[in-house]
Amino acid sequence: MRPMLKNVLWQRHGEDLYLVADSEAQVVLSDPAGGVEALLCLLREGTRDLGQLAAALADRVAPCTEAELSEALGALDELGLLIDAAAPVDLSSYQSARYASNLAFFATFASLARSAASFQRGLLDAHVVFLGTGGLGSSAIQALAGAGVGRMTLVDNDVVELRNFARQYLYREDDVGRVKVDRAAEWVRAYNSAVDVRAVRCWIGGPDDVTDLLTDADLVVSGVDHPDEIDLWVNQACVSSAVPYVRGGMLARRVTYWSVDPGRSACLECDRHAPGGHAPELGVTEEQMRTGLDRVNRGIGPVASLVGAMVGLEALRYLTGFAPPIAAGCERFCDLASGAEEVRTWQRWPDCPACATVPASRRTLAGTRSHG
Repeated sequence: MRPMLKNVLWQRHGEDLYLVADSEAQVVLSDPAGGVEALLCLLREGTRDLGQLAAALADRVAPCTEAELSEALGALDELGLLIDAAAPVDLSSYQSARYASNLAFFATFASLARSAASFQRGLLDAHVVFLGTGGLGSSAIQALAGAGVGRMTLVDNDVVELRNFARQYLYREDDVGRVKVDRAAEWVRAYNSAVDVRAVRCWIGGPDDVTDLLTDADLVVSGVDHPDEIDLWVNQACVSSAVPYVRGGMLARRVTYWSVDPGRSACLECDRHAPGGHAPELGVTEEQMRTGLDRVNRGIGPVASLVGAMVGLEALRYLTGFAPPIAAGCERFCDLASGAEEVRTWQRWPDCPACATVPASRRTLAGTRSHG
């Protein structure tokens, strides 16, 4: 290991050092003897292992033991200021160039234990199933193809219609009448030829149809809203298969999204049955249908892009672990007029029949990790 300082600047004020990382985070460190500043100067180079750092510090300031140095490095690492310059980069030169912006983003969350390249490798090795290639799906597909997800299964049963163009940017006018999922897969291949993409044209008629699509899947992105039972079917299939899923959608005045981390968060079935729970606000209830409320899709382009970005970022949290998922077991809203945000947390239902189907090995994690 060769500890290296991230993009950090500092200035001394008396006995204190004021550090600024990535123009956002400021840290103040006490340094009356100058040892911390000397260590930071050495860490900028990223060329020394622990023993070499200790020797260089002894020459510049004062002797210190490797144990003392390890403690200091641990503190700096905990502040998010260090990476390992000797960490292997398991990426080709093409991948390093194509995903340079990704690597710069992940470097913010990298540490001595985990390199920026390892986050990208997680994406390249991931398999995501997209249920629906419409407003939400098309935006999320573009975002995750750009991020470098290595395998995609795209599922839809519709053809491209003229009315899709206000918010579905995968398609072109000469695609009208073509099968959506085939055209979406063609777009992915043209945009990122390294992605292994499979197109499945089918109508989902129950949870088993979803389960059949989940072989080797790491995550599901769901943007389908019919038939009315579809969300419960996706929930049942994903929870029993221990595959996390992210769901988003557009309402008349708000966008909303949530996710389920099987065995670790409350699920949709929990929310329907727990005290005070209710189904998330997507789709239309039977009562609303009886009173004549229509099901016109009012989502426009910027709205589809907004919810697609929110869902795509939540997907990256699951696939890379750069941060914990923020929508697991809760529903997050954004008001389109005011920009106000709201979060409604779901309650666990101890007798949830869906959660009871989570594999035992994953259920054991529920007590040690929580979301929402």
